[in-house]
Amino acid sequence: GDAGPDGKPPAVLFCDNETNTRRLFGSEPITPYPKDGINDHVVAGAPTVNPERAGTKCAFWYQVTVPPGGTAELRLRLRPTGKAGGRTQEAAFGAGFDRVMTGRRAEADEFYAELTPRTASADEALVMRQAFAGMLWSKQLFYYDVKRWLDGDPAQPPPPPERRNGRNARWRNFDAFDIMSMPDKWEYPWFAAWDLAFHCVALAHVDPAFAKYQLILLCREWFQHPNGALPAYEWDFSDVNPPVQAWAALEVFAIDGGRDIEFLSRVFDKLLVNFAWWVNLEDREGNNVFEGGFLGLDNIGPLDRSHLPVGGTLEQSDATGWMGCYAIAMGGIAMVLNRSGQRPASDLVLKFLEHFAAIRDALAAQGLWDEADGLYYDRLVTPSGYAVPVKVRSMVGIIPALAAFVVEENDMRRSLMAGKQFADLLAREGFDDPGKLRERGVLRGQPGGQRMLFSLAGPDRLERLFAKLFDENEFLSPHGLRALSAYHREHPYAIDVEGVQASIDYEPAESTTPMFGGNSNWRGPIWFPLNYLMISVLERYHRFYGSDFTVEYPAGSGRQLTLDTVAADLSDRLISIFTNGPDGRRPCFGGTELMQTDPAWHDNLIFSEYFHGDNGAAIGAFHQTGWTGVIADVIRRRHGEVDAVGDVIRRIEAETKESRP
Repeated sequence: GDAGPDGKPPAVLFCDNETNTRRLFGSEPITPYPKDGINDHVVAGAPTVNPERAGTKCAFWYQVTVPPGGTAELRLRLRPTGKAGGRTQEAAFGAGFDRVMTGRRAEADEFYAELTPRTASADEALVMRQAFAGMLWSKQLFYYDVKRWLDGDPAQPPPPPERRNGRNARWRNFDAFDIMSMPDKWEYPWFAAWDLAFHCVALAHVDPAFAKYQLILLCREWFQHPNGALPAYEWDFSDVNPPVQAWAALEVFAIDGGRDIEFLSRVFDKLLVNFAWWVNLEDREGNNVFEGGFLGLDNIGPLDRSHLPVGGTLEQSDATGWMGCYAIAMGGIAMVLNRSGQRPASDLVLKFLEHFAAIRDALAAQGLWDEADGLYYDRLVTPSGYAVPVKVRSMVGIIPALAAFVVEENDMRRSLMAGKQFADLLAREGFDDPGKLRERGVLRGQPGGQRMLFSLAGPDRLERLFAKLFDENEFLSPHGLRALSAYHREHPYAIDVEGVQASIDYEPAESTTPMFGGNSNWRGPIWFPLNYLMISVLERYHRFYGSDFTVEYPAGSGRQLTLDTVAADLSDRLISIFTNGPDGRRPCFGGTELMQTDPAWHDNLIFSEYFHGDNGAAIGAFHQTGWTGVIADVIRRRHGEVDAVGDVIRRIEAETKESRP
């Protein structure tokens, strides 16, 4: 370390990276200078650092007074010590230091300039670069050996007996010592499986190798349970997150140029096991109706969806919807592998078409669609068999609309020859009557090159769902889609089942419920993952329908827009959270005047956990980038810089045909 601004060198503090056993267990210390010795010395002046200046943990202690509005710069450099070759203190921090810093800054500027769309504004470029930087900064070592945690360290007192049957006791295989992308590096190191999928989509633009490594890591034998389950998050690996890893793998593959078939194949093999786990465990009755639990949406319902206060089960429209999305993504990967010519996978394409058909039939028969309200609702089924619809207008009821894909004519005919469930679905849809299908708007193209759209929500239901979704008095806010409809602002929902009462209302800012620790809120704020997926599926619908499918947007405006225009507007609303408005204020800073008006702060952005459902102010964990970092991807896609997965698949097929003799 160089001398500080006052010309004084820092104090070099040493201790040992060993547990403070006296403080934790009241037992004899392993060392007089344990791992918290530096903290105790700096904060409390305790004599807990080694005066011999030796140990396995070290810090440079600068004591600097920074005047108001002033700046202090500290210079540190990691390099060999000694005077040989000019490795003196002066050489380390002289002109050579400045040259290195100037060179690295120029390289970073060049790198981001190449990523920035030419049509992007300077403010959008700023948002994009800081979002990418936040993603790269959020890499951290995750070290968690569950077996060792449960059993205790050999040289230390044993943990309490109840720990052996406590948190993550079923995950003794989990043994992580890996660099991971953290949702919030400001907190202790932790990961969440579905957060990580969105991290990877953003990271694929700047570090595709690391993005692929993250998805592979989740499926490695020291992460994935032998039964196929993926660990949800550190607090409870056995909880259930939306299965979005296959979708993320396809997106990362496409962003990286659609070249790394080996990566896709490697992830696919392990996700086959995870898909089977979902089908065998979460579909308890074997009827393709999925329960799932909280599914990453914390307090979005009036009841804790992982631990119901009453007996029975909660049939979840989002769980079934997520499984439809999972089947589509796995079928998409199988299609890439098959069309690349590097791995025959036509049977697996058909397998996931079959799964989707079964899930679609189950959702249709499940009775979760409410014709009057035009939404899907969860249904609580008590032990006595009494079924109660949970009529909460939330994004839970929109998830089935995310499950949509297009099947080419050759694949449809192949499935008809194979017989089975997807063929039955085609027969019920009237595939033998193209005129009827064209009239319904689900079949397009000329014979021999026809394409058919399949969705868990058919065209009629899509129109009803979109009418709710794009209503500014419901889900559509100035800055994106709310997780819970603003309808509940004036119309709170209450449920009373077998003596258990619960209620929910629209809460656009911080949570007022202690559910899931009270530090998360899906009851009104804007969250990026579901907004991102909705934009993506709107573009997919548009690529099929073109200008033949329009919606009133916003609802009640009288304006009929195509779905790609709607997707573009939703993208702009998300981007507007961070960019300067006409008044020069950034919505993400809310009413914090220092951030809004002080030039030293105004361009230092916050990519927080979620955002106020009415005004876009940043809420939740501030010192994170996490899945909010996908705003960088949104900006690049908004300016046409990213190919859609379907376009990449078609290009691979064309290139494969050209390469064949």
